[in-house]
Amino acid sequence: MVICGRRADLLQETAQMIGATAHACDITSPGVLDAVGEFDGLVHAAGARVHAKVEDWSSQEAEALWQVHVDALARLSCCVRPNPGGAILALCSSLALRPVQDSAAYSATKAAQLSLVRSLALELAPRGIRVNALVMGVVPTDMTRSRPAGEKDPRLDALARLHPLGLGDPQNVASAALELLSNPWITGAELAVDGGLSLAGGQA
Repeated sequence: MVICGRRADLLQETAQMIGATAHACDITSPGVLDAVGEFDGLVHAAGARVHAKVEDWSSQEAEALWQVHVDALARLSCCVRPNPGGAILALCSSLALRPVQDSAAYSATKAAQLSLVRSLALELAPRGIRVNALVMGVVPTDMTRSRPAGEKDPRLDALARLHPLGLGDPQNVASAALELLSNPWITGAELAVDGGLSLAGGQA
């Protein structure tokens, strides 16, 4: 197992916890395909976010989100070996389906990511490769917090009220991811792992 990311310190710490090999890189860089080689499965968990109204975000910011959420997934999918057990999983966001104010660039690229998952599922099925997505609610991370971990966070408190089962944790996501990666008869699926956010009609 190989895990990739830009933050070498956290990457190495995670690799030691799960017995993986760490490879520090930027998945949007042109040489990443040569660096990672071929593999049997892929979990695309990279993400970036811009908080801005449409009139305020720059084309460079929009392009950066497209590179992370869409282009990197498309290019890395080409590295999955044709095999009956091949699987690709994209970690998507509820904002792809229910955008909120000041999230246009993020929501649009995440919606494009979902569309890409569907297209890849059709395109790669003849090679034995399945492609699915987790549509996630809010899990407290550095990207979703407005305050340092451990401090009271009014934004997360407000978001928690939109989730009938409360905010998630990494284990909630991991168990759902394992099911989609291992079930041989699921492809093109968009599984909501959101604590009931979509049922409640809330927005994260």
